[in-house]
This record gives sequence, structure tokens and C-alpha cells, in this order.
Amino acid sequence: MTGTSNPIRPPAEPSGSGRSMVCVLGAHSGVGGSTVSANLALCAQRRSLNRESALLDFNLYEGDLHLLLALEPEHSWRELMREPLALDPTLLMSVLVRHETGLHLLASDYDGLRDASVPPDKIGRLCKLAQSLFPMVVVDCGTVLNSAVNMALTSATTILLVMTIEVPSMRRAVRMMEALNTLGYGRERVILVLNRSRREDQGLQAEAEVLLGQPLAVSIPDVPEDAREALETGRALCAGRSEGAVVRAYERLAALVMDPAQAPALQPPSWGARWMQRLWRDAA
Repeated sequence: MTGTSNPIRPPAEPSGSGRSMVCVLGAHSGVGGSTVSANLALCAQRRSLNRESALLDFNLYEGDLHLLLALEPEHSWRELMREPLALDPTLLMSVLVRHETGLHLLASDYDGLRDASVPPDKIGRLCKLAQSLFPMVVVDCGTVLNSAVNMALTSATTILLVMTIEVPSMRRAVRMMEALNTLGYGRERVILVLNRSRREDQGLQAEAEVLLGQPLAVSIPDVPEDAREALETGRALCAGRSEGAVVRAYERLAALVMDPAQAPALQPPSWGARWMQRLWRDAA
């Protein structure tokens, strides 16, 4: 599929109540953060009815959302970083590519083989501009808390931390939670998402919640048949009208980020949880 260019249009009403920006962080490479970002954005677009949503690829090392959406963008957001181009609605809309569902993608051309330094101040302006144009913005932030990602997080209404149940992922999730707390992002802004969840791992999931100090808001089941279908058709699962446990999980996640009041209530960590967190931190 080749994306269509966007007509120039004036910005929507200023960012405010009812507008959401969700930053998706992967606890570890390979946990599926980009897959979660793409499918979440598609489900949010579907729930938004006639209002368009945006998906920004800020993964500076492995940006590939255009592949997951089967799009061939003519422009990438590297163009927004060049001087002396002015970052304004006209420029932003000219580099976005529109998916058939109405979702707008800001594609990345970073592949991890070149310098990926980006001025954080421009990231901040880009996020604010996207929020002024779209009521729902999803940002794939990759797995590294660099200065550019940190700037994006300052604009986030919700931060999704995606992980799997494997030990390397869980260990880094603990560190990521600590880093987010140090940077001033309280747990009330963070939603934990478990990807590739299996029924036989329910006991481990309960231990993970103790370790992380808060509940897993959404578990996306591991259904190899659905993953194979997405791979063979070259379409994200939520791009069409397909049903199934995985799609239903993404729909629950979209409903949650569009209404954070539905998130599971946070409980103060117990003595056992604090002890377990200390063990993992010391072991790491």
C-alpha cells in the first residue's frame, strides 16, 4: 500500500481536555513495543469515529512502523529536524502519510546504523504541534530513555510500558520504572502492558505485579496463528475488522488510554514487594 499525501489544513482547537498523547516504551528490545504502538493507534482511530488520530515513530534505532502498516511514505520526520525549515502545521501535515483507516503516520527513516541525535527542543515542539492537530496521538518511543524520548514523555498524558514475562524483560522493566520515577513520571501516569501472555504463565504474572509494584493493566495473549496471519498478509491485526483475543485486548487497551480513569487502582507496595524489588535491583 502506498500512503496518500495530506491536504494542508489549519490546526484543530488547542490542546486541552479530551486530548490524549500516549508514549509507548518497550522494556527490552524484542518485546513488541512497535507492534503494540501500531495496533493501539489503529484501535484508537476506529474508536475515534470521524476524528483522525496520529502515530509518531520516535524509535531512533529501529523505526519500522511504516512496514507494520504496509505504507510507503515519501517523507520521514528527519525532514522536520532540518534548518531553516519552520516546524508548523503545514510542514507537519506535508510529511505525514495517511493510512486507509484514517490514521496519520509520521514515519522514521532511522535504522540504527547512522547518527540518531535529535534536538530535544524540536521533539517538544513536534509533540505539542501534533497534539494541537489530533485528539489522539500515539508515540513509539523505542526502548531507550534518551533526551529526545524524555522530551516526548513530558507531553504524554499516559506512558505505556510494554514487557514480556521473560527474565531479561522483567529485570529491565523494574529499572525502567525506577528511571521513570526518578525523571518525575509518577506511577499514576504509567500503564503496564504484558505482551505475548500465556495462560500457563498466570502465576508468574502475579509475581511480576508484586515485583513492579502495580497491576498489569492489559495482557495481550500470545496467539501464534494471529501473528502468522499478520505476517503473511502484511497487515496489522487491528487494521481490518478481524476479531479474536488479540484484537479484543488491543480494543481494551485503546479504551483504557482514551479514558485513564478505567486503569486499575494503584496500591502501596507491600513489605514483600519492596523486598522483592530490592533483590532484583541488587541482582541487576
